Amino acid sequence: MFSISLNLVFALLLGASVGLERQWRQLHTGLTTHALVALGAAAYSALPLLIGSETDIRMGGQVVTGIGFLGAGLIMRDGLNVRGLNTSATVWATGAVGVLAGYGHLLEATEATLLLLLVNIGLPRFGSFVDRHAPENAEIERYYVVELRCRAPDEALVRKLLLDAMTVRKLRLHSLESHAIEGSGSVAVDAVVYSVRQEDQLVEALVGELSLSPSIFFSRWTSTTPPE
Repeated sequence: MFSISLNLVFALLLGASVGLERQWRQLHTGLTTHALVALGAAAYSALPLLIGSETDIRMGGQVVTGIGFLGAGLIMRDGLNVRGLNTSATVWATGAVGVLAGYGHLLEATEATLLLLLVNIGLPRFGSFVDRHAPENAEIERYYVVELRCRAPDEALVRKLLLDAMTVRKLRLHSLESHAIEGSGSVAVDAVVYSVRQEDQLVEALVGELSLSPSIFFSRWTSTTPPE
């Protein structure tokens, strides 16, 4: 019996190689997405080899387009990020499993399923490793403005608390300034934080921690465009 496992594995490895370059450059599509798409495409393309010319495969061919529309509905843009790419690619590739099983090729459907599970379980972990060691990409740099208010005698303490909290979270300081708020006895401490990727959660945690200090009576953060 002809097995497509070698074809599927080869497609997976080639797709993952392309995805590795994308993830290394910190672009939206990465290792897992490319591996899933290549795997799914190989599974769909293997069907004519399995069934020959005796069987009508037009119905199976319609699945490719139909599942593609379904997967597209799972992709969402969240600010500068894109979510749902891996889920969409998984849905599309899973359609190939259904087509193979529907035409009676249970062994090949099982092979495709096992590889899909392997990709979704193993590659995201490797992708996280790649993210941690990828070089900085100036194309996606982020800047955040952190605004704090405190009493004038607490200015030095608040600046230190801010710098210490940034060091713990490995955020980079682009600029830091403070100035007195006229007629209030208070001081505004404003910092611009720089990151090579979107770090909304880290900045939120930073400001949340600082707001617990009794020396700070106002705190907030906003994202901003790169300074000129």
